[in-house]
Parts: sequence; C-alpha cells; structure tokens
Amino acid sequence: MPLTPIDAVGVTDLSAREPARAVENPGAMLDRDAFLKLLVAQLKYQDPTNPADSSQMLAQSAQLTMVDRLNELTTAYQASAASQRLSLAGTIVGRDVTFLDAEGLRVTATVETASVENDELTVIAGGYLVPFGAIQSVNAPSPTPPTVVPTQPFVSPPPSVPPA
Repeated sequence: MPLTPIDAVGVTDLSAREPARAVENPGAMLDRDAFLKLLVAQLKYQDPTNPADSSQMLAQSAQLTMVDRLNELTTAYQASAASQRLSLAGTIVGRDVTFLDAEGLRVTATVETASVENDELTVIAGGYLVPFGAIQSVNAPSPTPPTVVPTQPFVSPPPSVPPA
C-alpha cells in the first residue's frame, strides 16, 4: 500500500520550521580562526608609538570566548533535541493518532512506525506518512481482544517400569 503524505499546516513544532537561509555573503562572516588571524595581524602591525588599547584587546578576547561557549551550547542543545525526538518516536508507536488527510477529513489510525529524518519526526499510520506537527491528538491504542493460541494439555509421561 503506497503511503499518502500529509502536510503540516499551521504547525508550531520547532522541528517543522523552515531551515535557516544561507548567508548571502559568506565571506562577511568571521569564524574563530579568521578572528584570531586578524587579532594577530593587528598586534603585529600596530604602531609602536600608539599601541592598541589593552582593554579593547581584553574585551575582544572575552567576546571570542563567549562565542566559543555559545557554539558549544548550540551543539549540546541540538544533540539533546535529536535525542528527545528519538525518544518521542519510540513512545508513539502502537498508539492511535488523529490527523487530517489531504481532503481535510479527520483520520484516526494506529502508528505503525516512527522515524526521524533531517531532524523531522514523521510517523506512518493507516497508510499515511504524517509529519508529527500535523498530528492533532495521540490516544491510547484501541483495546483488542487477546489472541488465544490453542495448546496441547500437559500430559505427564507414563511412569517408567524397571526391566525385569
């Protein structure tokens, strides 16, 4: 059965946001190495009669340290968010979800699989490929009667008779 994709309309989920736009002039942004090269060049070619202000140098160094820490926090946050999405994917399998199909009709189906691709959580439910942001509700699975498997009654083996 082919999967029917569902669009997430009016999604407020952070994972469904548009990706960040590319920088129009990537050369205008300085990374850590470029900043350090500029700082070394500034020190190397400064006028000995008018040296650079030490307070400005200290402020620039503090800013560089702050940017490094912010980059570390961003990396840690991204790893944490990915872990949370995987955890959520695991808890939603087997549950009933409600969403709108392509015609706008409300559908309730049991989640068969959940996956995270490109930082987006999607589920397969009732033959639909549904982004997590399009899910309107998550419910406990519908009760199903237990499956009864017929078994042979336990019969003890006959007692062994010692040979005469």
